[in-house]
Amino acid sequence: MNEIVTVPPWNAWPLVIPVVIAIAGVVISSLGTRRHAKGVRELGTSLFLLAVLAAVGMFAIMPGAWDQGERRKALEEIGYTSPTFSAEVVQKPGEPGVTAFQAERDGQRVRGVIKSLGGDQWEVSEVEVTE
Repeated sequence: MNEIVTVPPWNAWPLVIPVVIAIAGVVISSLGTRRHAKGVRELGTSLFLLAVLAAVGMFAIMPGAWDQGERRKALEEIGYTSPTFSAEVVQKPGEPGVTAFQAERDGQRVRGVIKSLGGDQWEVSEVEVTE
């Protein structure tokens, strides 16, 4: 079985929140510096540093979690249940990665791969297991 599914790419809009907080931290820190208010300056600096750390953490975690969730939804839409994924395997430099998965289909446990075709198109193929 080979099917083409659509997996929308990750949207980085949630990173706007820590960016706005970081800008607010810079503004608060500069106001504290101008008014010689050490506490206000330190508050602004702390807000800036926490916002940068939050943005880095979000950028590190959110794309992978988004992709896995969207791949799961796409597989469920074509009849697979409870899919789980392995790490991405790159076959050759410059080629899109292939991600292995396991799921249930029609009451049977099946294995397969999901391969990027570019953009938001992915090809789903089942792999025959010989034991």
